[in-house]
Amino acid sequence: MNKESRVSQISSASSKPPSAAPDGSHYHAAMRTWALSLATLLMITVAACERVLQGLDLGSNDTPSPPAWHDDGPVRALWITRWDYRTPRDVSEAIERAAWLGVTDVFWQVRGRADAFYQSQYEPWGEELLEDLPEGATDPGFDPLQLAVVQAHAHGMRLHAWINVMPLWKGTDQPTDKSHLWHTHPEWRLYDASGHAQPLNDHYVIVNPVLEEVQDHLVRVVRDIVDHYAIDGIHLDYIRFVSESLDPDRLYPGDPRSIRLFAQATGRRGVDTEDDQRAYRAWIRSRITDLVRRIGAEAVDRKPVLIYSAAVWRDPTIGREQYLQDAALWAGEGTLDVVVPMIYTDNDEQFRRDYNAWCSAAGADRVIPGLGIYKHTDPAQSIRQVEIASSPVGYAFFAYATLFDSANPLESKTAEARAHRRVMREGIRTWVLGNQRTAEQP
Repeated sequence: MNKESRVSQISSASSKPPSAAPDGSHYHAAMRTWALSLATLLMITVAACERVLQGLDLGSNDTPSPPAWHDDGPVRALWITRWDYRTPRDVSEAIERAAWLGVTDVFWQVRGRADAFYQSQYEPWGEELLEDLPEGATDPGFDPLQLAVVQAHAHGMRLHAWINVMPLWKGTDQPTDKSHLWHTHPEWRLYDASGHAQPLNDHYVIVNPVLEEVQDHLVRVVRDIVDHYAIDGIHLDYIRFVSESLDPDRLYPGDPRSIRLFAQATGRRGVDTEDDQRAYRAWIRSRITDLVRRIGAEAVDRKPVLIYSAAVWRDPTIGREQYLQDAALWAGEGTLDVVVPMIYTDNDEQFRRDYNAWCSAAGADRVIPGLGIYKHTDPAQSIRQVEIASSPVGYAFFAYATLFDSANPLESKTAEARAHRRVMREGIRTWVLGNQRTAEQP
């Protein structure tokens, strides 16, 4: 699917208003009584169906469609994490605040560690949504993604479902839900050559991306979201080998099956020599590329209007060599519409170098720089980095909790922290809205 076809005008989803009811005086009394009875029965039936379908009706056809990609100029995006909401009110506030800030696009996190922050057919609800509920609760009682999509569209914004792809779990305690992949598919974890699984730690443990059944599952997860929600894009994150959480002295994946698959694909007998090991890493990289292509072809392309993007490493060469993330290839071949490099730094020169490296690797029209505004002491630096890039495609701010009070229990709630958030959001909003008006002037 090429970029031109994918970024075409998003079709209107507004519904026609119901026709006015006829004047009952034109009917015979018996007919009027029959009509009223039928209307009452229909109302009762509709109400009952709405109760049944409340958790199942995942689409949205009753709110205005957001503007088409680029129709209103460069993208102004904001990442909102899964930690930023627990309740319907949290969701509504987050979307309203994003609109107030002046953004056009929201990267809304819906999957963190093989869990779901939406009504999933394949994975359990995220534990964070259940923490404040009575003990034993298995359902948050609302669908955050459905609510976020409806409200984002009502505010004229696009919403992209943000998915952590490789992570299986995070933290030193196992998932409590026994239906979680950690429990149901232990064979999908990374194993070293001694048969030991990647241990739990404070960072992510990940799935083995070379296994076909792992890729099948991940494609199903994305396809489920595409099929059931009126989202405007799929935004991949952690679509890489999470090397920073792996023991560098151990070979991952080192299990016999993965080695055998490598041998079948390359004709090599193993990973004994340095050359074999380089070839093995290249093959793992190619399998991650296979997954990105499969998600595009088998899930995203089911709705050609969707924007396919990924949050990628700040430097394309480091991403490719150290994290086996060949994102410049994905953008260059048109598999991804845009890459969003996470250039999270308070060093403006590093920001400039990394952004220019991405433009050289993928083309400026494929790059939306991601700014780590949480590293900035004042809004002036955030604005300066947007201006350094002057990207024709736009920019993205990481993240919501740097600008607004969040449901995240780990966010600092001191008076000083809140004052800093206020300074950041007011400064950025003033610039965003002022720059938007300037751009719109003839």
